[in-house]
Amino acid sequence: MKTILLISVFCLISLVSQAQWSYKFLALQKHHLYSTGEYIVGQQQAGNIGLNYTLNNKYTLNIGYSATFKTPVSPSPEFLKSVTNLTPASSYEPFENAENLYMMVGRILDINRSRSIRIIFQGGPGIASFRQPEFNLTKSGDQYNFETIVSKKLSLVLNPKIEMPLCCNFGCSVGPMVVINSKQTYIGAGIGLMYGLIKHD
Repeated sequence: MKTILLISVFCLISLVSQAQWSYKFLALQKHHLYSTGEYIVGQQQAGNIGLNYTLNNKYTLNIGYSATFKTPVSPSPEFLKSVTNLTPASSYEPFENAENLYMMVGRILDINRSRSIRIIFQGGPGIASFRQPEFNLTKSGDQYNFETIVSKKLSLVLNPKIEMPLCCNFGCSVGPMVVINSKQTYIGAGIGLMYGLIKHD
């Protein structure tokens, strides 16, 4: 639900910004505002969405949210052996995943004069949330239940990428994503789409 809401907000901002900012103004100031969505493959599959603002085709500010896909988790063999005929107390599947809310600043380097390919070096702080199930026995003794434990860590997010604006409103991107904190280091490679005020013809 949170992911769908964030995607909707970013798309709405891009559409509103396109209607409110004239291209004449943008041509003079060279400001761009666009949303991005990426699919990331790494230790765990993940998704990433962000809102990007660029200044004078040189600097960028990115506010985003990433999350790994939910992974089912089973109790350890030692826990299951604690009571004979141990069964789940509910039909809900225990899972673990990680989410990260971040803000990055970066530098844009154009590869060609037409600005159809550019490299962005960006990084910044984030807050990572980890969800993991904690198993326990029910009062009856032959069933188990679980509680999802949430922990938060400060993170360093690095997301250099190659962006390829295909037109003034649409493009694609590729690049690695690294999330570093005291709990884990996540490394993945992403491919994504860009939509909004990306460049000028």
